[in-house]
Amino acid sequence: MESEQLLQEADRWLAEVESKFPKRNFTATVVSLEGVSIFVTRYIKALQPPEEILAGGAVSIFGML
Repeated sequence: MESEQLLQEADRWLAEVESKFPKRNFTATVVSLEGVSIFVTRYIKALQPPEEILAGGAVSIFGML
C-alpha cells in the first residue's frame, strides 16, 4: 500500500529520532491484515470535542482530573 521509498524514509526518520530520544518508543508503520507495512496514521481519525465545549459551557481542567 505504501511506496517502498516512503517506507525507507520512515525507517531513516525512526533511526534518527530514536538516536536523539533513546528512552522513547516511536512507531511509524504497522503490519496490516494483508501482511504489508502501512503508516500508523491511516488508523488515526478525528474525534468530536466534548459536548461541554460544543455547547459553549465553561470547562475546568480541574473537573477533568
